Amino acid sequence: MPRALPARRPRSPVAGLALAFALLLAAARGAPAQAAVPAPPPPVTVAADEAPLLAAGEVVVRFAGNGKETVGFVDIAAPPERVMAAVMDLPARVREIGGLKSVHIYEEVPGRLVAARWEMGLAMFTATFHIRYELDVARGYCVYTLDPAKPNDVKNSRGSYQVYAQGSGSRLVYRSVSQLDGAPEWAARKVATGSAKEMLLGMKRRAEAG
Repeated sequence: MPRALPARRPRSPVAGLALAFALLLAAARGAPAQAAVPAPPPPVTVAADEAPLLAAGEVVVRFAGNGKETVGFVDIAAPPERVMAAVMDLPARVREIGGLKSVHIYEEVPGRLVAARWEMGLAMFTATFHIRYELDVARGYCVYTLDPAKPNDVKNSRGSYQVYAQGSGSRLVYRSVSQLDGAPEWAARKVATGSAKEMLLGMKRRAEAG
């Protein structure tokens, strides 16, 4: 009698997204970068006291420039295309980050642009804002800004996600300048540090799970 074939294991959502990003990356190689996306910055320089944190799988957070820019980075045991797929899995952030209530994608150009409406809530405070994410798949880079054509409760929000090969895996670097009206600097830094760590660790877990 014919031998039964083994059942196929279901593909994880991150694996499916990673495959899609790998195909986009292959198509984009050798093509000129999009004019809308600037060249990514150079890789971060890791300080002596930060290296043990990275080796332990932790997120490093520092403040750059005038102190308004949050820079967070973490090493991930996964290839860059799988990491970027985890970065762009926006609904997963709502499940992982306590302050986020919902996300709705209202515009999308595969491999180039995602525009999303976010709702954030902390205690009695609720804020709605709209973010446009522009992608340069070939260089593992995504920049984001507030959508000026939409109403936003956030005063300023812009930044980037950068992924590049590091050792046998990848390094994910997150840069963000965000500002809420009326928030003192110490509170803003505390929120920025906590949210960066929470978000990057979620992306790390999903990318490494494959």
